[in-house]
Formats: sequence, C-alpha cells, structure tokens
Amino acid sequence: MAIPVSTATNTWIAAEVLRDAFIHSLQGEEDLPIEDEAHKSSNEPIFVAKFLGFLSRNIDSLSPSHLTVLSSTLEHFTSYLAATNIHTLAISFDSDTRKTFLTNYFAALALLEAQSGDVPRASPSALFEAATQGKAGIYALFGGQGTNEVYFDELQSLYDIYKPYVQDLISAISDLVLIPAAEKATDEGFNYYAYGLDVLSWLQGRTPVPPLDYLASVPISFPLIGLTQLVQYLVTARVSGLEPSDLRALIAGATGHSQGIVSAIAISASTTLASFTANISKAVKWLFYSGLRGQDAFPVVSLDPKIVNDAVEGGEGTPTPMLAISGLDRKQLEKHIDATNKHLPGNSKLSISLNNGTKNFVITGPAKALFGLVVALRKIRAPSGADQSKVPFSQRKVVFSMRFLVVGVPYHSEYLNGATDKVITDLGGELWTPDELAVPVYHTEDGKTHDSVDLFLLAYLLLKSNRFRSS
Repeated sequence: MAIPVSTATNTWIAAEVLRDAFIHSLQGEEDLPIEDEAHKSSNEPIFVAKFLGFLSRNIDSLSPSHLTVLSSTLEHFTSYLAATNIHTLAISFDSDTRKTFLTNYFAALALLEAQSGDVPRASPSALFEAATQGKAGIYALFGGQGTNEVYFDELQSLYDIYKPYVQDLISAISDLVLIPAAEKATDEGFNYYAYGLDVLSWLQGRTPVPPLDYLASVPISFPLIGLTQLVQYLVTARVSGLEPSDLRALIAGATGHSQGIVSAIAISASTTLASFTANISKAVKWLFYSGLRGQDAFPVVSLDPKIVNDAVEGGEGTPTPMLAISGLDRKQLEKHIDATNKHLPGNSKLSISLNNGTKNFVITGPAKALFGLVVALRKIRAPSGADQSKVPFSQRKVVFSMRFLVVGVPYHSEYLNGATDKVITDLGGELWTPDELAVPVYHTEDGKTHDSVDLFLLAYLLLKSNRFRSS
C-alpha cells in the first residue's frame, strides 16, 4: 500500500521516519492488512485509519512537514469515501473495530483542522445539500426520559470517538454547572448526589462510573440526558465541518418530547460555538433544577418486594410513578382508572397525564396505586401470544401492553404543581427570550411555535399536567 507524499526533502524524510515508527509500533499485532483482493477493500481503510491515529498521537503539530504527511494521508483516506461517508463505511465493521476506526479518523481530522485551513474532506452530506437547495426539510426532535438506563453509554461513546470535538464542552459544563450545582444542593441538605456530578472524570476513567440506579435517578438523568442530546448535536455539526450556526441554518424546525423541548430551545438560540456552550450551560442548569425539585416534591418510596416481584414477573417492570399503556382505548382506560381511584385517598389519585396517540397513554400517580391499576387491567388483557381466532369477537380479551417507565417522578401531573415556582427561583430568571430563537420551536401539544408565547412559562411544561390532544 502506498500513500503519495511531497518529494520536498523535509516532508519526504518526515514521512519515512513516521512510517518506520508506525511499523515498529505494530510489532506483535495480528491485524496487518491482507493483500489478497477479497479482503483488500475492507482492510485497507482500517489500516490507513490506524496510521492516521498514530500520526495524531505522535507528530509535532508545529512541524510543517509533519502536518503535510498528515494531510497527505488524510487525502488518501478520503478516496475510500468517494461514494459513501465515514459512518456508513464503518457500519460493516464489528463494534470494537468500528469504534477504533472512527476514533482514529476524527482524531486526525480534528488535529489538522486546528492547525490548517486546508483540510481534505469527503463529499458533503446529501441530506444537507438537499436542505440547502430547498429540496428537503430537516427537523430536530429531542426525546424525553425514556433513555434513563442507556444514555450514559451513548455519552461515553460520543466522548471516546469524538473527544477532540466534545471534551472542552463537557469539561466546561461539568466544572461550571454540574459540579457546583450538585455541591450546592448537597450543602442545602439534598441527598441525591452521593457520587457527585463530575461527568468528565467518569468519562475519562479518573473516577469510577456510578451505579446504574444512580445514573437513572431523576436528579442525575434529567441534566445528563440533556447534555447527551446537545453533545450529539455538536458532533453532527463538527464532523460535517459545520459550526452550530451552520447546522441551525439547515434546520426548518425543532421540538422535543417532555424535557427534550429544552434542548430544542437551546439549539434554536445558538449561533457561534461560544453561544452554543452558553446555551447548553443554561439548558443543563434548567434541567438540573427541574430534576432536583421534581424529586423533592415526590420522594422515592420503598415498595413491598412482593409487589416489585409481581410486576417484574408480569412483564410490567419495576413499579414507578409513570405507567405507559399502549393498545387500550381511552374510554376503557378511564373506566378502570375511575374504579381504582374510588379506593384511593385524595393524595394518591391516578390520572392520564400524556396522550401520545389514540391508544397510547401515560398514567401518573404513586407507584403502589399504579400497581393496583395494573392488577385490575390484567383481568381484561389477553395473554401474550394467545390465539383468539376461535373465540367469538365479543368475548375476546383486549390486546394491549403495560410497562412502568424508568422515571422516579410523575412529570406532567398535578403532583408537581408546587415545584414550579421553586424552579423559577432557582433559575433566577435565566431563561430565553423569543427574539433569541432563529429556528421555530414547536409546542408538542398544539403545534404552535414557542416564539409566539412567553418563554418564561417553559418551566411549567414539565411540572404541570401536559395532556396532549388526541389525533
């Protein structure tokens, strides 16, 4: 395999020295490129990416000859991307190879970007090109609390692969927002932050990653899911050679489910990388206090192990204050909720807080009370996989599913009404104004844009009942 480089004396010598050092570093490794044609197409890019990674770690970034070698190697590598992009090329590799492959490429690309304005690049995104020409519309949609148990794995992967692009941002958010906020809350008597919130130290391995139940708890997951979403947005921009303002210009609109609306607002208000960092700081602070005050208003309560085991064995999962039900119509559901509420005290009533479709609902209330609803609904639910083809239609049981969401606070319910004013006080008026939004941010209930309402009310979206209209 040959990589063309300049014949200028200094560059040629630097290339030979770096080549020999790279070969020496490979002694004992088994994944050297295979020369037969059957494996050449997949092995060559992996091998050249490994050389790129070696160069990114070992060259003198102030040496013009070293930078020329890096640029020549990167230009050669882009020949593999003539009809595809780096992520599509990597998708066929096993997970470990794919991660190393991407890490090596982006480490080299970021180093050259930082030192030179002339950077070899693959063809631009076809989707972005179509959006530029008005042939496609791109909308940014951010999710809510459904990823409590897996978001940190995503953040770790983003950090490992795209470290040159995201490390400074994560460091700033950790040092300026998360660590001080967690320490302040602890000093005020809250006991939710036993492992702190030094996210960068977890990602770097300087301190152990906390247990899953800690990461999944609302006071921790609320801000960190938002951080993960916005880091992903930054990665999308930077790997495409774009600034946040460039990517924003390609987006026709944004929205978010539940806490995701905060991320949508943050990207809409961001122009430069500095303003993007400032808006992420504001968004993560917003989410930190929403998680803190939400959990404070609705403390975690221990359940009888028999109830937990029953729910887990029944396929609904560990009981929480939010229960998702899919496949049951609203009229039937409300009938059973009303029947259950007759046996509950006034401070434990159940209600439908989210209507995400004609037969897709989220019911909120104390976990034990929701378990009672589950027990009642099991009686009318068809067993999983049951064949009812020979049962008269009027006698068939309903096919629907139930599962407890991994969320320890009943957001979008009246249980949190008292927490909203505390969040506003915590934020100290640090919200966004309508004129900061360059991209329309759509309300998930009525489709109206947030630039037509007082953004001061955003703090109420998560903490007050947010019943979506059926469609």
